[in-house]
Amino acid sequence: MNRLGCLTPFGIGAGIITIIALIVTGWLSGGTMFSPGPLSAQQRNGIALGGVTSHAAIGGDCGACHTSPWQARTMADACLECHSDIQSEIGNPATLHGALPDATKCMGCHVEHRGESASLTDAVLNEFPHAQLGFALDAHQYTADGQAFACADCHTPLTQNPRPSNAYDGAAVDCVGCHTQDQPTFMQQHQADFGSACMDCHDGVDRYSNFDHASLRFPLEGLHQQVECGMCHTNTRTPEQFASTADTCLSCHQEDDVHEGSYGTDCAACHTPSGWAQVTFDHSRTAFPLTGAHMQLECVACHKNQVYQGTPTTCVGCHAEPQEHLGQFGTDCAACHVTSNWKNVIFEHTFPLNHGGEGQIACATCHTNPPPNQYTTYTCYNCHAHNESEIRSKHLEEGISDYQDCMRCHPDGRE
Repeated sequence: MNRLGCLTPFGIGAGIITIIALIVTGWLSGGTMFSPGPLSAQQRNGIALGGVTSHAAIGGDCGACHTSPWQARTMADACLECHSDIQSEIGNPATLHGALPDATKCMGCHVEHRGESASLTDAVLNEFPHAQLGFALDAHQYTADGQAFACADCHTPLTQNPRPSNAYDGAAVDCVGCHTQDQPTFMQQHQADFGSACMDCHDGVDRYSNFDHASLRFPLEGLHQQVECGMCHTNTRTPEQFASTADTCLSCHQEDDVHEGSYGTDCAACHTPSGWAQVTFDHSRTAFPLTGAHMQLECVACHKNQVYQGTPTTCVGCHAEPQEHLGQFGTDCAACHVTSNWKNVIFEHTFPLNHGGEGQIACATCHTNPPPNQYTTYTCYNCHAHNESEIRSKHLEEGISDYQDCMRCHPDGRE
């Protein structure tokens, strides 16, 4: 029976020599013969980490990153020994690596041995927990031209060579450049109103898409619909500032208050958003409700020079005493007149004017004196058949000497 050639003394010797040669070659080459490819030569602005400025400088030292299975030290530990700044981020949830669910698994996002100029980051965008970093990608699945978003579309410093270490910082994101291409007119005004720090308000969930101001406590009506956002939301930069925007009339229209505060701050009690001239003031809520002909008057007929407080509410405050009265009836016009018309007199005579069965008689029948004392005196002799001498004689027979004031004894006209 012939032995296998590899088990001959020659075969065994050749195998041992080959193994020794491989070991020596590997030792002399520093392990490069086992490398799947060159390491990245990217630098972090010339900053040295672990004594080198790029991974390419440790291309022959596999043990700098790769650990043996029997070692307690892991490959992630080796990464963090050099990248001490990332180690500090992991303890801070406000940072990129601190917000990730398992930031110590470096190889989940970072790769090597792809060449000197290859990217060290290889993360599937739609699987990356971007929302945990304060900005969700729900509304950023596709660019304006329909292409799937890549990290470099927003983190534009990633397109530079070498790539800055702060390429993933929020300040390095270029929202304006992309959105201006899609909405140039809107973005020009939006920047003028709210600046360029987009992420102060936006978190990627598209909360302002199809925004409806009518759903808020201050719906936009009338002329308010024509007002630019920045006119009310001055220097507003965060959702909290939007929510705390003053919604009183005077917060915007203090300079327009022609009343100078005399009517308080509730402008909407009289005015509407359709315009300052569109007044809906309810005069019935005041001490002087408008009735009759007063309802047809313009405000300025009583409120000269737009003065409202202190306006007289008496009749004589606006209406001069008519010639017919000449001071005989005082200033209480409402005792006889109504607001529908001056001629609609409701004067209730204390003495019944139809007591003689003759119907209502004219004022001059009893009030014979000329003005101005026409109505302060009266006589009963112009109506009755008896004359003054007969009345005198009859009353004296009854022992009544003071008989001139007839109504003192005959208030209802009866004997």
